[in-house]
Amino acid sequence: MASTHPLPLKTIESCRVAPPPGTTPDCAILPFTYFDVFWVVIPPVERLFFYPYPHPAKRFLTSLLPSLKSSLSLALKTYYPLAGGYRRTPGTDNKLEHYYVEGDAVSFTVAECNGLFEHLASDHERDVLQLRCLVPELPESEELQPLLAVQVTVFPDQGIVIGTSVHHTACDGTSSMQFMHTWAETCLSGASVTSRVPVFDRTSISDPSDHYSFFYNLVQKIIKSAPKDASPASKPPELVLTTFTLKQQQIQRLKQLVSAKAEQRNTTFRCSTIVVTFAYVWTCFVRAKRIDRTKKVCIGIPADYRARTQPPLPMEYFGNCLVSCMGTANATDLIEDDGVIVAAEAVGNAIDKVSEGLNMLRNLIDEYTKFSGAPMLGVAGSPKFKVYDVDFGLGRPTKVETVSVVKTGAMSVAESRNEEGGVEIGIAFPKDEMDCFNKNFFDGFKLLSE
Repeated sequence: MASTHPLPLKTIESCRVAPPPGTTPDCAILPFTYFDVFWVVIPPVERLFFYPYPHPAKRFLTSLLPSLKSSLSLALKTYYPLAGGYRRTPGTDNKLEHYYVEGDAVSFTVAECNGLFEHLASDHERDVLQLRCLVPELPESEELQPLLAVQVTVFPDQGIVIGTSVHHTACDGTSSMQFMHTWAETCLSGASVTSRVPVFDRTSISDPSDHYSFFYNLVQKIIKSAPKDASPASKPPELVLTTFTLKQQQIQRLKQLVSAKAEQRNTTFRCSTIVVTFAYVWTCFVRAKRIDRTKKVCIGIPADYRARTQPPLPMEYFGNCLVSCMGTANATDLIEDDGVIVAAEAVGNAIDKVSEGLNMLRNLIDEYTKFSGAPMLGVAGSPKFKVYDVDFGLGRPTKVETVSVVKTGAMSVAESRNEEGGVEIGIAFPKDEMDCFNKNFFDGFKLLSE
């Protein structure tokens, strides 16, 4: 692993990028739905897009940087709520809203770094502190919380990194990646992209059971119970972030093993790529954390709910439309040789529950409360986001990293950049736990090849 010293970063410019004047509403208000409110207490989603750029910094500043800024401005013409923020609705006690007025803009930072681009864009262990130097700050504000910040870092004669921080109340991964694709396509073409038009209408999400108040009150309890100005008793462990890939052939083998065992057990669930991938990583996670065999362990899985609402929402709906499902198992069962079979059954059954409808939401909170304190692996991202198709005119990214998993303790998931049907996983651990995870991940391949 490389040095844990911070990157030698120099800020070149700090500015703000707004939609073109006269192209957006004078004022726009999007009230929070029950899909948005829970994300108030979740850290922003932070992604890094690495691109090769074997040219001097001067060329970047004079040729590429102006295009990145102008195309961002054009993309914000369509995705203007991202230039605004969120606030408490004036005159109310429990209502929140996204608020935009013409002239609002996105924080845009330009930096230069003489570090090792190839090392940071690799799969092997990298120091989390160094990766975080490439992530833009999204300042916290009680009056109007910004929703998006961008940082572009040039590594002279090596590459550039485009970093984004998106407040999760603004949108989920489906929406944020639609924005990124639009920005990139605009930069590539030099003109506004009209093939992907977001839908902001909130009236299509009905709430007869007042899920909003339920989740708002829950969030307030979480905020009030959080420690105030707590100083850690000891220095937190230094983390490393590593990328692992399950190849398509390995995934197919996992499906065959899981399906055969499920048939023997007379259990039924959809044995998909996602199910076996999550199951495999979950078993490695439990072993790496050296979790007490007597404990229950959990995995939290987000699911896009657009197609399941009544009436269904279009995929272009911009905002949050996620429900979370949770799989549970005994740690001892996941540690055994057939652990991936048990894990797949738990994951598959959890995902199947999503079809039960929105009444599952409150039941899910009861489940999370019941297993409060149990070791939990979360999931961020999806292979469906096509992060490796985000092309600003530099070709496909050499690497995409979701750095925010460091804060949430989740694993990031994306499509493999090397082959169709593979899945890429990013995860952060202290060094000793990463060594254990790494060993279990690759030792499992031997079982898959038998």
